Amino acid sequence: MSRTYDLSDPTDLDLLKSDFEAISADEWQEYIDLSLEDGYKKKVTYDERGCLMIARKKALYKGYPSAKQMVWALKIVDKIEEVKGGA
Repeated sequence: MSRTYDLSDPTDLDLLKSDFEAISADEWQEYIDLSLEDGYKKKVTYDERGCLMIARKKALYKGYPSAKQMVWALKIVDKIEEVKGGA
């Protein structure tokens, strides 16, 4: 995804929500599980795992975390995908 969002622009906020909604609760869980595996454990911090868990919880209940949390969660997903691609 690797987008840059202007959090003061309503259009960018809609794009952010759309990108966040594109990941299902099951996919968030897969990212959490991956972050706990040996190859990823040292590359994903405890706080980043917590952010992924918040994202999963919000996805389950059709809610949204704050815009900053959504951006952070999507960046963590990009980071995991990058490590996954290099593995």
